[in-house]
Amino acid sequence: MPDATRGAVRALTTAQLKATGTDHIVVNTLHLLLSPGPERVAELGGIKKLMNYEGTALSDSGGYQVFSLLHSKKWQGKITKFGAVFKSPKDGRKHELTPEKSIEVQMMLDTDVMVVLDDCRDSNVSKKEAEIAVEWTLDWADKAKRHFLKLGLDKKGKLLSCVVQGARFPELREFCMKELIKIGFDGYNYGGVGGYVVDNKGELALPEMKVIAEMVPKGKFLYAMGVGRPQDIEFANREMGWNVFDTVIPTRNARHGTLYCATEPDGILRITRSRFAKDLLPIEKGCDCEACVNYSRAYIHHLLRNGEMTGMTLATIHNLRFYQRLMTSLGGNS
Repeated sequence: MPDATRGAVRALTTAQLKATGTDHIVVNTLHLLLSPGPERVAELGGIKKLMNYEGTALSDSGGYQVFSLLHSKKWQGKITKFGAVFKSPKDGRKHELTPEKSIEVQMMLDTDVMVVLDDCRDSNVSKKEAEIAVEWTLDWADKAKRHFLKLGLDKKGKLLSCVVQGARFPELREFCMKELIKIGFDGYNYGGVGGYVVDNKGELALPEMKVIAEMVPKGKFLYAMGVGRPQDIEFANREMGWNVFDTVIPTRNARHGTLYCATEPDGILRITRSRFAKDLLPIEKGCDCEACVNYSRAYIHHLLRNGEMTGMTLATIHNLRFYQRLMTSLGGNS
């Protein structure tokens, strides 16, 4: 799922997004809470109607963004066992994000899949801090699930997923997963800033992901939040069964000239390098995206070197199409 943070994948129209084969997106609860506000989105028919999008939309809880910003002291606010209180950097207004509030905001966004609020801390925290994060995450997950059912969202066909915390401690991840299974969710998400799934030797770098995958109930989805390098997605899916991913990597890298290309030795083509200035080949031979079918590396090189938005659009189209072709190649596990 590419990140359509504020209801758009940057530099693309919804029609261009659809043409890449993308039929799942993730929108950002926190950013839409701050602007234009969930009430406005609801008044306009929900985020999918607003952006004229017919696929599946998942909304995060807002937890990762709020807590990472508060833990790092970039925003004014505090985190307690009840949730988070913070000031908007846009207008200074005070906001409170609780497990129940997060569900209510996502209900107004009218997304298809919702995520419960969790206490998201860096994976390198101490074990004591990780234990507190697990305790609060479990409490909030229970409250969010109860509120989800109270609002009748399950009867409207909405899905609810939870976030498994525990930092780099497999035993804490296992405990958290067991308790979340008791509450019961449609999906189980890997949470926290975990780094790369595989190391430079192609070996598993995050053993806690395997612990979670081995415990997932039958028929539930596994969502690796923020996992986005092609090699990480392929390994997590084929070796452990993770089947939902979101990342800013393909779109952010595209805008900076880093394109994915199966014909390159390392799978990456850095299009702004001078050697592509006269290259009339497509970004990737055999790719059926708009950029590869119609334009040369030389043209996209020229556009990006001169800061033209069209270059960013074409590069983004290619990277998203590359990722969707990757997911199709994973086939049955996806």
